[in-house]
Amino acid sequence: MRSAFLLAIVSTFFFPVALNAQTGKTTEVETYSAVLKTAEWAGFKYMDNIKLALAGDQKAIKALFEFSGTVDGVESLQHATTCIELIPIASDDKVGSVISSLKPKLKTALLERFQLAQARTKKEELRKPLQEWAPQSWKALNGEKVTCNSCMHESGQMSAKPGSQKPGMPIIQSSETGAETGKQ
Repeated sequence: MRSAFLLAIVSTFFFPVALNAQTGKTTEVETYSAVLKTAEWAGFKYMDNIKLALAGDQKAIKALFEFSGTVDGVESLQHATTCIELIPIASDDKVGSVISSLKPKLKTALLERFQLAQARTKKEELRKPLQEWAPQSWKALNGEKVTCNSCMHESGQMSAKPGSQKPGMPIIQSSETGAETGKQ
């Protein structure tokens, strides 16, 4: 009886670690219960968007960044911590491209929150200046246009509007619309 209880406890704590070891990479980002409660209240599928964003889904990344307008105070820093931990996993290239498409006021708020969140993360490598480990995201947060070069081949379709580009510079047309954040 006692050994079964110990086995249950050990399995609960070590199974997620074993799962990450099998996949060969850690895909954890810290999430916070207060942010999850706010997301539930707002009708925003926070964990679904986290999972998609970790896989590099740009709509989910954008939805998470836009959700930043729903949280404030400590929750805004907690959410920003989750977002900065997402950058190296989803890829700086994709995240920078998404940030580049956001409204200027949101970019300014994200930049401030990301810098504060760097002190909160438990991931030491993310405490370095943002421009060192996420140069594309840094550029986008500071108003520079960033495009995701790795995304240009994902859909298998590259298209251009006549006369809109220099030769040899591909453009992708996206039918992507703004992600729903659950705000009213």
